[in-house]
Amino acid sequence: MTCNRLLSFPTLPLLLLLLFRFPLTVAAQDKPTAENNAGTVVAGVPVGSGTPQEIRAQLQKRLASKLEASLALSDGVKTVKRTRADLGIRLDMDRMMRGVRAKQKFVPLILEVDKAALKNALERLTDEFEQPAVNAKPYFYRGSFRILEGRYKRALNVPTTAEQLVQQVEKDPALRSFRVAIAKTPPAVTADKLKGITGRLASFATTAARNPPRDNNIEIAVEAIDGTLLSPGETFSLNKTVGRRTKARGYKEAPVFVDAKKVEGIGGGVSQVTGTLFNAAALAGLKIEEVHPHSRPVAYLGLGRDATVAYGQKDLRFTNNTNAPVYISYTFRGQRLNATLYGKETDGRTVTLRRRVRRRGPGKIDAQLFRTIKDKGALVAKQRLFSHGYRWEPD
Repeated sequence: MTCNRLLSFPTLPLLLLLLFRFPLTVAAQDKPTAENNAGTVVAGVPVGSGTPQEIRAQLQKRLASKLEASLALSDGVKTVKRTRADLGIRLDMDRMMRGVRAKQKFVPLILEVDKAALKNALERLTDEFEQPAVNAKPYFYRGSFRILEGRYKRALNVPTTAEQLVQQVEKDPALRSFRVAIAKTPPAVTADKLKGITGRLASFATTAARNPPRDNNIEIAVEAIDGTLLSPGETFSLNKTVGRRTKARGYKEAPVFVDAKKVEGIGGGVSQVTGTLFNAAALAGLKIEEVHPHSRPVAYLGLGRDATVAYGQKDLRFTNNTNAPVYISYTFRGQRLNATLYGKETDGRTVTLRRRVRRRGPGKIDAQLFRTIKDKGALVAKQRLFSHGYRWEPD
């Protein structure tokens, strides 16, 4: 026993020494070693000595201003500037630090892109680049007939722009301008669809008494009709084109005739839109399919020349009976409604309207409307467009 104790006694200090030194050795290995990177320059920033973590933090701070540089985005028409940071562009510190550790003398600026952030930034720019489509249309300029070519709708193509921008930024970190991708959509009416239109078939105008709610209704209806294009054989329906007159669609209460009595009703004024367009269509020689005069005379049109509508009950319908498209241009300016129909102009062709009016007593008038069409003086057609009885209780 005495011998064993003597032999084991010296081992105790040795064991204690090993136990105390082992964790200290591990800690020393885990601690980053300072490096001397003198002579290395990263994107214009000299790198000194320090641990990799210290150098990375130093570079991150000193290169942060690089992300405030502007990038000009352009579609060839409009240019919008945003900073790199705004577009989700970041410093690629991992790749730049690899260059530092490899003791490269010059390490260039290397950027990376957060694709999700870039797409979100581009989505916020869609309004900046959007341009609505403009329909082609016929018109006269200084007495000369012309066709306005129209314009395609332009919208920012976010997915394509994002994909191409990521590639360019990673390829060329010095990129300062970029051409965005634009999606183009043709207008509803292109110049090709107007082929065959050579001039004005007819034009007719009326004047509206100033009444703000009524004027509002006229504007809505006129805007819905303006630009309508009828192919050969196609029938125009005012109710279908204008739609139901409701408050939800912006229509207001204004005077209307109901059972020959003047009352307030939603959409008052649309009848004047109807009557004006009816006269233009009749003078253009188009086939009148349906027309309904008022129950009593109106101030803006003579007896036998007016027309009214009631959604689901009365409509104005006419058919393009020509071999070319018919384009309806409709304006409301300065209280004047003007409906113009363009189509294939025929030299020597004339269209006239004639009324036959008979007064039967107070509140009773019979009217007929006739149309005569001639070609170079020769009678082509004589038609009765309608026969109507105005019946109302005189005020």
